[in-house]
Amino acid sequence: MEEMVLDLISSYENRICVVEKLVTTADSDESLSELGKETEKLKTTLRETLVNNCSLRRKDFNKLMERMLSDFEKDKKKIEEEQQQVRDKVKGYLSEQKELAASLREKLARFATDAEKDSLKAAIQEFKTACQDKAEQVFVLLRDFQSRLDVFQREQEEVNHKLQRLVDRGETLRIEDLRQVEAAKACQDRKAERELRREDIERLLTHFRQQRRRNS
Repeated sequence: MEEMVLDLISSYENRICVVEKLVTTADSDESLSELGKETEKLKTTLRETLVNNCSLRRKDFNKLMERMLSDFEKDKKKIEEEQQQVRDKVKGYLSEQKELAASLREKLARFATDAEKDSLKAAIQEFKTACQDKAEQVFVLLRDFQSRLDVFQREQEEVNHKLQRLVDRGETLRIEDLRQVEAAKACQDRKAERELRREDIERLLTHFRQQRRRNS
């Protein structure tokens, strides 16, 4: 019985170590960083091209890019903040699991007689339940964040693709090209806002219909 429990604890401690390594790897993940560097490189190339082609002031270019990428920059800040929160929560979870495993080892040392087997079984069950509940919470947290991260990465890739197409125009690039992109973005934002309002109205109407049915 004791050997079985020790094997269980050792196995779980090994799993904690594996997860810790995965978290460390995630901390050093360069995917977002590389995409960000590419964005900055494209912006610099665009700026210098427009300075040469149109005598555009760098200050004016920066303002134009701020307007074009304002939503993207907000999303970037949010995803970076959430990423740090997720890391902190996962590390906290791992710390708790280490404490649980250490606690069970201590209890095992006290449960030396057959008469205390029931207490040992209860401690093992408590350990398993705590591990399972916390693991499920962390899994949901990581899954949801990964989903949002994937969406953001696709957005950044799309931004870089648009900037690259502008860069590819080379000497034919003009300020109007950037303004057309800005206008298209504004149009897209207005459509998205109208769609959100439509969804809000539909939810409100659905709520009224449900209330009417309940009252009838």
